[in-house]
Formats: sequence, structure tokens, C-alpha cells
Amino acid sequence: GGLRGESVIQQVIKATHSEITKWKKNLFVLPRGKAGVHFINEMTRLIYLFTDQTAWKELSLSMLHIFIPLMLQKPSPNSKAKINAKFLAERLAKWSEGDLQSLMDEAREIQVRLAQSVKSKEVSCHVAF
Repeated sequence: GGLRGESVIQQVIKATHSEITKWKKNLFVLPRGKAGVHFINEMTRLIYLFTDQTAWKELSLSMLHIFIPLMLQKPSPNSKAKINAKFLAERLAKWSEGDLQSLMDEAREIQVRLAQSVKSKEVSCHVAF
């Protein structure tokens, strides 16, 4: 992606992690098939970057912590497994390109919609009673 230099990447990952920890839980179950296998392979790769004492050792676990919630965000509250697999494949492609900004933009939009749906449910509940 557009990130160059270990310190810049570390700052972006730290800021991303800080933001993600405040999100509402909205994860789908890992789908079967190619997208699920690619997800597991990338998780394994990130863990190996840590255990094999690579140059990425300092960043690999932080990357893993942001990888999971970015990849497994439900695109909508009632999304089906087939749609989830499609979104996961697209997100994995963005991740492999290093397009963290696009992934964060998508996840932020999902979180905004999630917050709006929760507010509308609260309003509906108050109106009903």
C-alpha cells in the first residue's frame, strides 16, 4: 500500500487498533471455502512473522489484532454466508495490496450503520411502550 517505513506503519496500526477496540461487536462466522482458507493462511502467515523472528516481529501481532475484526465485519445485520464470503474475499485482496485505508473506511461505514440501526430499534421500543 501507500505506507512506507516501519515507524509509519506502526503508528497506523496502533491508531487502527485503538479505534477498532471501541467498535460494537459485529463479526460473522468464518465461511468455508476459498475465502475461509485464505483467511486462515493469512492469519498463519502473521503468526509465523512473529515466531520466526522476522523483521516484522514487532508488528505482526498488532497486525493480527486488526486483521480479524477488519476481515470479519458483517456487511449488514442479516447478511448470509455467501455474501459474507464475497466480502471476505474482497477484503483479503485489499489487505494483500496493503490498502488499510480502504478497509478502515468500509469498516467505519458498517459501524455507523450498526449504530444507526441500534438507535432506531431503541426508538421503536420506546414508541411501542
